[in-house]
Amino acid sequence: MRRFGPALLGGLLVSLLLAGCGDADGPAAASDADKPAADASGETASREPAEIYAQYCVNCHGTGMAGAPMVGPEHRLIWSEEIEEEGFPTLVKIAIEGENGMPPRGTCFDCSDEEIEATVLYMLKESGAK
Repeated sequence: MRRFGPALLGGLLVSLLLAGCGDADGPAAASDADKPAADASGETASREPAEIYAQYCVNCHGTGMAGAPMVGPEHRLIWSEEIEEEGFPTLVKIAIEGENGMPPRGTCFDCSDEEIEATVLYMLKESGAK
């Protein structure tokens, strides 16, 4: 019987963990009902950052899955350090483009850049970052 190496098993474990991050249905399941409604001028109405966080971000940032910094006042120092070292624009860029275990747009593929930015700000405020 052939044994699997630690690297293969570790890679499989990381893949399974990341599969749990973000929207459980994935981008293919997005329907018109899931997208923000357009107002009378044709502009798309923004969703609330708390709503976006609850649907897409909390799976990883609420548990620390895949090394995601957790959100909450008890994690203030981590977020404050991130802001000081990286800067707010860089955090927003990472949220939009993805990096390491962070998937692009946190799997909210129909979120606008402005919605992503507002959600990052929401997460920082929820964590009490300075």
